[in-house]
Amino acid sequence: MFVQFCFALLALSSLTAASDPGCDELIKPLEDRSKVYGKWIFYAATSDNEEELNSYKITSSSRSKVSPIPDSDEFIMHYVDKIEGNCVYGSANSSTSGNSTKVVFHFNSTAFVHVGNYLETCAECVLWSDEASTEVNGAVRKSRNLYLFTKTGKLDPSDQETLKKQAKCLNLLPDFYFPETTNLCPEESEPTAA
Repeated sequence: MFVQFCFALLALSSLTAASDPGCDELIKPLEDRSKVYGKWIFYAATSDNEEELNSYKITSSSRSKVSPIPDSDEFIMHYVDKIEGNCVYGSANSSTSGNSTKVVFHFNSTAFVHVGNYLETCAECVLWSDEASTEVNGAVRKSRNLYLFTKTGKLDPSDQETLKKQAKCLNLLPDFYFPETTNLCPEESEPTAA
């Protein structure tokens, strides 16, 4: 009887392992970069350190539009962040080398350098994993991060669980920052009410 129980337990654990993708599958680079083009709402982020995770909280909401630069592998990103109740508009160009993409943002005379890649994720989502560095008061601050953007500002619970597993595979903190996804600043081309 004990042997039958062991075989049943072994079979059950094999089925569980087969239905739960491993890290290689969960953090696979995105092959079709055209999937990143379009309009996106910042949905969630995590990092490898608490200081960086807390720094996300300055941005209460964010949206972006990613467009290809003709005749190149590069893109331009226009974004608007809501920071302390104010809409902050900006843009950033990318540069690509192999599977890595470099994007540099400028805010308050500080350059934020992000080098990373897009990972496979849910439909209508973009997942960006990077290593970031910035110089603040003469000290270089580095972090590893994971950002999820969605078309609608919503995410199915099953996709949220997958996101948590992806963060774990990348050895990031299990805590996420979830900004607002409905109280967004208007796009730069949209008229603002006076």
